This record gives sequence, C-alpha cells and structure tokens, in this order.
Amino acid sequence: MVNPRIISLFKYYKIFRRYFVDYKTSKPYRVKLFNYQVGKNQTIEDHWLFQFIYKRGIITNKSKKTLSIFSVNGDRIAIDMNLSDYKIFYTVENVHVPNSSWQRYEDLLLNKRSIKLSIGFDYIIHDKYFRLPYWIMANFKPDADYESIKKTCELLNKHEIDIKSRSKFCSFVCRNDYFGDREKIFSKINQVDRVDSDGMFLKNNDDLKTKFKDNKREYLKGYKFNLCPENSDYSGYVTEKIFDAIHSGCIPIYWGSGNNPEPDILNHNAIFFFDHNSDNSSLFNELKTLNENPRLYKEFATQNRLQKNSQDIIYEYFTKLDRKLRKIVNSV
Repeated sequence: MVNPRIISLFKYYKIFRRYFVDYKTSKPYRVKLFNYQVGKNQTIEDHWLFQFIYKRGIITNKSKKTLSIFSVNGDRIAIDMNLSDYKIFYTVENVHVPNSSWQRYEDLLLNKRSIKLSIGFDYIIHDKYFRLPYWIMANFKPDADYESIKKTCELLNKHEIDIKSRSKFCSFVCRNDYFGDREKIFSKINQVDRVDSDGMFLKNNDDLKTKFKDNKREYLKGYKFNLCPENSDYSGYVTEKIFDAIHSGCIPIYWGSGNNPEPDILNHNAIFFFDHNSDNSSLFNELKTLNENPRLYKEFATQNRLQKNSQDIIYEYFTKLDRKLRKIVNSV
C-alpha cells in the first residue's frame, strides 16, 4: 500500500511544478497567466485577455505593477502563491459540470479577497463579476472598435445562400460527450438523413482534416445544417459552436443554455432547437422538409441571424470590461 504522505507530496510537487512553469512562461511580461491552456501553435501572447489588456494600454511592459490572470486548469493554491499587484479570474469552461476538475471553481472566487475581478458566462450581479461568454472572444478581436464589431455582425447576420454548394445535409464536430446528450441528439438527427461527424467524437468522416486542413468554418459551408450542441447545459453557457454555424451560413441545430442562448443577440427564429423532454417530431419534419425543398431552405437560411442593435450590445461588453480593468489597475 502506497504511503498517503507520499501521494500528498507528489500532489503538491505537481502543483508547484505547474505554477513555476507558468511563472517562467509569463516572466517577460507584466501580465501573467496561470492555470491556463495554450492551444496548438499558440503562445501566451495569443491569449485574448492578455491582448485586450496590452493592446488597449491598460498595462504595458513599462508599467511598474503586474497583473496575473488565473483560469480553471490548475489548483487554486496558485492564487495564494502569487505575489502580483492585481489578480483576476476567468473561465470559458462550464464550472458547474458535476465531478469535473473545473467544479472546484464553481464559486467563481467571488469571495476571495485577493481576486479583484471574476470573468465568466454566468448571469450574476456582483461588484466583482463581469459576464464575457466565450463566443465573444471567438468572434471579435480584443482590440475591436465599434466599426469592426458592426462589420462582423453584418457578416454574421445575412448570408447569400448557394444551394448547389450545400449538397450535404448536416455536419457535427465535437471532441467529447459528458452525459450522453450529444450522442442522443446525433442518433435522432441521423435518422432524418446522414450526419457527418468529423470531430473526435462519433467520427464517421474525415473531410475536415483531409480536405479543409481543420478549417472548420470553410468545411461547414458545404452543409445545409450544423448540429452544434454544447457539451453541457447551463444558463448563459454559450460557446463558439452556434456562431461557427451561423458564420458559415448553416442553419444551427442547437441544444444548451436552457435552449435560450443569447436572446438579446441571436434570432431564435433562425435556429432549430433540440428538446430532450420532447419527441422532437415537429423538428424532424421541418428538417426533412427544408432538406428536400431548396426554395424553403433558402427562405429559412437567409433570415437575419442576429437581433437588431446586436453590435451595440457587444460593443458595450468591450467598453465595460475596459472600464472595469482600468478601475482595478488605477485603484492602488
């Protein structure tokens, strides 16, 4: 039997090792990142919040103070070890998923005195909290101004649909399935017509990698519909998935956020919703009808995808975040 003290020592060794790897990576900068994951071929400088702070001059490398950003992919001990002047927390993950490693951050650190600002997707009113769902980071650059936000919204909002180029029924791209929700949705929609799954989960096609070099949005342009359920259902948890579908001109088939995703931004009449508490017969009939009738499909697919004044709401996210971060930096 392994000595519990050895297990405990090994655990703390891993925590300290991870912290000092993050510290070393962030050392050249006044903005530092801890407990985060960097994507393939990315560096710390590609991080959205890092760019937001630097490009807007909230903190620069000439600043005397340091700011550390903590995420959910590591232990909370890192926060107490850190000696930065300002500390903020952010998550793009659903911290409410039961038994997940992220659940340790379900409190969003709102009661931790050293954390000056917590950023997430929850609808919470709190002096130390700011809502910034991941879909904003995925679609708008950190230094976006009003005009660039408006232009992106215009591209998302209206599409010229070429039916001939959309010869395939439905696409599906995801890596995992926590509770079996995605598999159930996939199996049901697949009964209407073939659903091509090009992600790691339920993979039955490889065009995304071999023909489109993992360019998801270009790949989606060959499909009428895109099956884009979230990995878990929680109010406000809306990721890039539905926006990838909209950006590519697909009609989204969505599940997540209580089937009420971003009601101030998205036109729900241009989206199909899967309901686990229904037989979804009307959904399947509508999908079948649109799939077989090019005229009706085009009428549906060319609706406005966004609500009026969506650009104003999104721009307000940027101005409020900028204001909150400047207030923190200027408070000491």
